[in-house]
Amino acid sequence: MAFLLGTAWLAGALVVPWAWKVGVVWAWAGGLPGAVGALVAGSAVMVAALFAAGLPVRDMRAGPAAPPVRRTTSGQVGWAVAVFLGGSAGVALGYLARQSGDIGLGGDSTLFLWCGVPYALCAALSVPARAVRATAGTVMATTAVLLVWSGYEADRSKELASLLEGSPLPREHLLLPEAPDGYEIDAGNGSISAGGLRLGYRHTGSGKNPQRQPFQYEVSPGSTSPCADHTLPGPATCKDLGGGFTSVTRKLGDGSTADGLSLQRDGVTLTVTVYEPVPGPELRRMLERAHRADDGELLRALHFEP
Repeated sequence: MAFLLGTAWLAGALVVPWAWKVGVVWAWAGGLPGAVGALVAGSAVMVAALFAAGLPVRDMRAGPAAPPVRRTTSGQVGWAVAVFLGGSAGVALGYLARQSGDIGLGGDSTLFLWCGVPYALCAALSVPARAVRATAGTVMATTAVLLVWSGYEADRSKELASLLEGSPLPREHLLLPEAPDGYEIDAGNGSISAGGLRLGYRHTGSGKNPQRQPFQYEVSPGSTSPCADHTLPGPATCKDLGGGFTSVTRKLGDGSTADGLSLQRDGVTLTVTVYEPVPGPELRRMLERAHRADDGELLRALHFEP
């Protein structure tokens, strides 16, 4: 067993980096045929090494009374090819994860040590000992889940960075209010502009009042009076309430009014605008409990996620 796993690891640690380096050189010197030649040569060496490493396994027993595992020569070749393909897939996944920055595998001087691990794990799946097979399978499954999850998180981070590009607000100033009972972010209707972050909250139909209207929320850089925002319809009247709070009443074109409350906090101005009577303490509580938005909240606000 030690010979099998050690040889499989050593073959991957030595042959894969060598074939890669030679392939790069040949590809640069001779184009695609050179790269293909290095790939074929490296693959043949790996299969041969794995074939030799698996020879002792053919006579291993699962237990003292169990018959030995007999494998024909053709079966041994097939086993070596299967381990080679599985290990190569693991190396490719690790390479993609390292290139995308999802995981760190050390520097180039120690990277070759990892190249043999997928081959050793695949070879361990054929060992008669159940504990070894279970351990190898668990490690492979855990690693696969980790790679998929890290790739998913990396894609989300890149998408969020693209959506926030050009934002006048640093990440720590993207604050979201404590939403009232029965409200959630209106997915996909938020925006980032030179004026800051704007998004809406819609009522889900739950809570004490199932017919409540949506409300608007904004984070503006600096100390900005809500009455100075001329992008919203109708004239506005503001009143300083002290403690950084300012109330605003805006007359809309249809004769109705929109009430709002703003709070100057941490170098930004938080403003919530409602289109129905809402108790002042509730609006205060929303702004006072505004928290730093996490990635999921921002993605849902700026880019619709079903």
